[in-house]
Amino acid sequence: MRGLNPHSTLFAILLFNVICFDSTADGATILFSDSFDRPDNRDIDAVTTGITNNTGTTFGASAVYTSPWVDPATDAPDFGAPDAIAANGGGQQINDNELQLKYGVGTANLFVNHNFTNASILSAGGFSVSLDVLGYNESGGGQGAAIAVGMSQSEAAGAADALSGATRMTGAFGTTIGNAVPTQSIADFWLAIRGNSSLVWGGDTGNILGVTGLAAKTGTISATFSVTDFNAGSLVGYEVFYNGVSQGVGTFLWSGTNENYIGLDGRDNTVVRVDNFSVTIPEPTTAGMIAFAIACVVSWRRRMS
Repeated sequence: MRGLNPHSTLFAILLFNVICFDSTADGATILFSDSFDRPDNRDIDAVTTGITNNTGTTFGASAVYTSPWVDPATDAPDFGAPDAIAANGGGQQINDNELQLKYGVGTANLFVNHNFTNASILSAGGFSVSLDVLGYNESGGGQGAAIAVGMSQSEAAGAADALSGATRMTGAFGTTIGNAVPTQSIADFWLAIRGNSSLVWGGDTGNILGVTGLAAKTGTISATFSVTDFNAGSLVGYEVFYNGVSQGVGTFLWSGTNENYIGLDGRDNTVVRVDNFSVTIPEPTTAGMIAFAIACVVSWRRRMS
C-alpha cells in the first residue's frame, strides 16, 4: 500500500477489506454445514448424515430446516410427489447426495432452524456463508439460486414465491442490476447466481448490485460479513465471492435486533441443484480492529454523501 495516505478514504477502504474480508484465512470454524450426503428422500432432513452442527441448537430428525414455500404435496406429513401447479411451490428433495432445492414447476426455499447470532460470531468479528450451485435448466435473469441472511424467524417462515411472493426471501430474480430491490424482499442481505451468468446481491433496501459475464451460470457463491453486534441499525461490512474470487464489497444495516436466520431460495422451470451449504466463523479478530474498520467505512460514506 505504498504511496497511500493512511488518513485517506482509499486507505480506509483497503484496510477494511484486508481486516474484515480475508476469506482464505486459516482457522475458520464450521458453525453449520450440510454436504447433503444421505439417502434420497423428499424429507430432506429425516436423516441428518452430512450435517455438521456446532450452533448450540439441537436439531431433531426432520427439524433442521423449515421450508416455508414448497409444494404442499411434497411437504410433511406425506412427502409425496409434487403436483403440476406452479403457483403453490415446487418440490424439494435429497437426490444423489445433493439437495434439489426445488424440482418440478414452481419455486421453493428453506431456512436453518437456528438464529445465527452466536457469541462466537461476535468474538471472531464476523461470519461467512457459502453454497455450491451445481445446475439448473433455464438461462435468464429470473432463474438460479440465492443465499439469504438477516431474517427474523417470522420473516423467514413467511417467505413465499421467489418471483412474485408478497414476502419473498430475496430480490434476486427477474430484476435488472441497478434497479431497485423489490419491496417484498425480506432478507437484510442476499446473494445469488442467475441463468444469464450474473452474480447479484442486495438487501431489503437500495438497488441490486452485481456483475455479469461470469464463466458459467453455476459455481460456488459465498459472502463474508464483519459484525460488531446484532442490533437494529448497526453497520455490517460484506464481501461477495464467486469461486473464491472477490466480486465486490460494501455495507448494509441490520433491520432488526438479534435477527439472523439464514436461508436458501431457488427458481427454475425444472430443478435447482445445490450442495455444500455452510456457515463458518473466522479466527478471532480483536473487536478494536473490526470497530476501527467499520468506523472507516462510516466516515467514508458520510464524506461521499
